[in-house]
Amino acid sequence: MPQPLKIALIADIHHGIDIGTKLGSSALTLLQPFVDWVNAVRPHLVVELGDRINDFDKDTDYRWTQDVAHAFSAICDPCVHILGNHDVFAMSRSETEEAMQTTLACHSRDLNGFHLVFWNSAVNLESGTYHLGSDDLLWLEADLAKTDLPTIIFSHLPLDNGSMLGNFYFERLVPRGAHYAEGALARDIIERSGKVIACLAGHTHWNACNTIDGVHYITIHSLTESFTTHPYPTGAFGILSVDEHLCVEVFGRDPALYRLPIKPLGYHWQNLHREFAPRPARLTPRMKALLDNDG
Repeated sequence: MPQPLKIALIADIHHGIDIGTKLGSSALTLLQPFVDWVNAVRPHLVVELGDRINDFDKDTDYRWTQDVAHAFSAICDPCVHILGNHDVFAMSRSETEEAMQTTLACHSRDLNGFHLVFWNSAVNLESGTYHLGSDDLLWLEADLAKTDLPTIIFSHLPLDNGSMLGNFYFERLVPRGAHYAEGALARDIIERSGKVIACLAGHTHWNACNTIDGVHYITIHSLTESFTTHPYPTGAFGILSVDEHLCVEVFGRDPALYRLPIKPLGYHWQNLHREFAPRPARLTPRMKALLDNDG
């Protein structure tokens, strides 16, 4: 029996100058304990969930991205990097790949009996909103169709379109900037596949967990964010462990721990608005009237 899958996680490093509550000047200092911890724990994989820099200008962003790449070069285990919105504000995707010396294309791999999807979907803010490209959705659907393994998706933006009440950035400052406008389309592909057990993301600068149709959507806090730990940065990083349960633990000044069930492949919650869920055979008159009115 294979040993439990263990994946180290870090999100929203935001290396650079301090901007708002993002204390970018502390990033490289805070990265060192993460690197040391990873080299001591020796997970199967390290996944960095994007937004490596506090964008400033093209030349500076390139240099700061190289700083982060240099820090990760000290890690003994394989590392996968996800594309964040701040990473390509002034640079192109290819320039970011050059600075990081890695691919930032969508790709996947199988590891310890699980299918891991690294979904580098579009991260360009347009009029205060993020949009998925049609190619992003087609790629995800095709990739999920090729596997029969339980699947975990990694992306920069969360895919659950969960509540942002209380979030420093996304409740009022950028209210449409926390998720994709087409998040429901992504979830429809995820749910219809019957294979995805969890989706891991960063971007929103807090720890969050939401479960939809048995799929766990988990967001990891930012390394240098301070709005929940003012005046100090969180120093957040974490680990995903999967065996009989799916566990995510986030360390730092704002810790979190989730221990969650893993749904069987092809399993779905009962839901009257989904084709894979049956309409109840017996209904009260009031419920029947409500359903009939809802179409």
